[in-house]
Amino acid sequence: MSKDSAPEKWEYREHTRVKHILLEKYLAAWIPILGKWNPKICYFDGFAGRCEYSDGALGSPLIALKLADKLSKYFGEFICVFIEKDKDNFGNLEKVLEREKANIKNWRKITVMKENGEFANVIDGIFKHLGKEKGVLVPSFFFVDPFGFSGIPFRIIEQILSNPKTEVFFTFMVRDISRFIQLDELKDTFNELFGTDKWKNILKSSKKPEIALIDLYREQLHEVANVEYSWPFRVCTSEKIQTLYYLLHANNSDKGHYIMKSIMFNQSARGDFAYLGPEDIATRSQMRLFDIHDIEELKKYLLEKFKAETLTYDDVQEKICHPWYSEPPYIDKHFRQALKELENAHRVKIHRVTSKTERGLSGKDKVIFPKGNPIQANSSVSIPRTVSKVKVHYKEYEQLDGKKETVVGRVNDGSIITRFDKTPLPKKRTDVICPHFVELKWAYGCPYDCAWCYLKGTFRFQPNGTSPVVKPYEKIESHTRKFLEEVKTPEILNAGEIADSLMHENDELPFSKFIVPMFETQGRHKVLFLTKSSNVKNLLEIEPHNQVIIGFSLNAIPVAKRWEKAPSVLKRIEAAKKVFDAGYEVRIRIDPMVPVKNWQEHYLELLDILFDNFMPGLRE
Repeated sequence: MSKDSAPEKWEYREHTRVKHILLEKYLAAWIPILGKWNPKICYFDGFAGRCEYSDGALGSPLIALKLADKLSKYFGEFICVFIEKDKDNFGNLEKVLEREKANIKNWRKITVMKENGEFANVIDGIFKHLGKEKGVLVPSFFFVDPFGFSGIPFRIIEQILSNPKTEVFFTFMVRDISRFIQLDELKDTFNELFGTDKWKNILKSSKKPEIALIDLYREQLHEVANVEYSWPFRVCTSEKIQTLYYLLHANNSDKGHYIMKSIMFNQSARGDFAYLGPEDIATRSQMRLFDIHDIEELKKYLLEKFKAETLTYDDVQEKICHPWYSEPPYIDKHFRQALKELENAHRVKIHRVTSKTERGLSGKDKVIFPKGNPIQANSSVSIPRTVSKVKVHYKEYEQLDGKKETVVGRVNDGSIITRFDKTPLPKKRTDVICPHFVELKWAYGCPYDCAWCYLKGTFRFQPNGTSPVVKPYEKIESHTRKFLEEVKTPEILNAGEIADSLMHENDELPFSKFIVPMFETQGRHKVLFLTKSSNVKNLLEIEPHNQVIIGFSLNAIPVAKRWEKAPSVLKRIEAAKKVFDAGYEVRIRIDPMVPVKNWQEHYLELLDILFDNFMPGLRE
């Protein structure tokens, strides 16, 4: 691996800019709040680096110093501890800090300490000194931003967070950890990083590795280090939508937690606590994910969680965050809006104790929740995952070998996920059968209106005929997530049995970008797209896509020209090659059901064209 002082590591990339925005915005709130009540506050930069990037962009040490200079009226003394192991980087750090002294107006109120050493060793030394002096850290903010994942033992993070009024903002390098987690020679490094050997179970987990890794680290923070609050922010590479790392904030202050969570929400393009790389700017011009989903979802959550309770607003906030693994992805303004709407609808009562206005809502105001849920059971609102009543139903099925096996039959009423089991099992070895499979019925209908398609008969009595109808995304998500989290037997969910899987790609939130990330949170089940479309633009932008199979339906060229109202066969093959080259698992489905003269010749021609472009199902 290249040294930390290598030039390529000091090119200022967009994902670094986003990280620095979160850091600067939070420090801008943290300094006045802590400085007001404490004569000294401290900022630790555990991997300080060079102070500035090759294009002149400010590094984290200068961001903190310039912000402290601007906010100096709020504190008595601001102590900066800059730690950097690499000698070249440290030399650059000293040079830039000396140069910047003239530009810091309130230098007299700022104390700078520089340490050329390993982060863990420096902090260890500080704790040993404090032990001898029987002291504790002053209120401190630790920015731990390594290039990799070594040199950050969990015991050090635990020691930091055991001090009152300390917090950590940590770059957790999930991509690199995922790459090297199977290397036996790094087992001690991972044991040290996580403070446990539970990371070994990640190799067997059904979750996507990056999700399992961040969940394990947060579990350690809460269960071992006894941290009250944590929240992650996903950061993709600047080049494509592929997770690079998570920024993880951990602390014991509810106020700090709410502030950082709000900053992260506001910095994410979709309101989903993530920087999406090349998609980020384009997405910012669209409607946020939270705005798309109705506030009714949150109101339902509050009524379910706090049924028959009377709580202050502060207590509501406190209970929402615990336990940590079920904290919903909303911020303070969303809860205030939801409670005010519930009050206006006479679904909750609010007894105002400290609010300055009749319609305000502050910490000691009491919220009285009803015993029953006034929102009717047949309401169309969806329920957040934390309170979802979605249930997976299992059934015993006879298999092709005659044995019986209990597998999933449907989720809830089967309107979204169900097992297709209508066809009989073969009676003899030569019988042709249609196997049973799991359907993901996210929509029905098809825009292509091919003359021979069975959907013409299947949907002819529907109000929309064969015109495409997409079901509510909220319902699709809740049923799919429940399936992915609970079902242990690997399955392929067919999303193209009663609809073309790519027919919804030009919408605000295309189906591919909605469903693929869901499947990428685990490694057991796959989703199968079946299509006659050639619109694969969105698929080419999605990373990763390990749990996806793309199937293209083809026919002989004369058949397609005469009977299919879809992109040409050649365009579909071209699209198939694009997604194949992008790393997708690609299948080709050929249904030679339409009679055509010289059919052998035409289908051989189809196969020749196909294999001249790529070999479906095979990878180098």
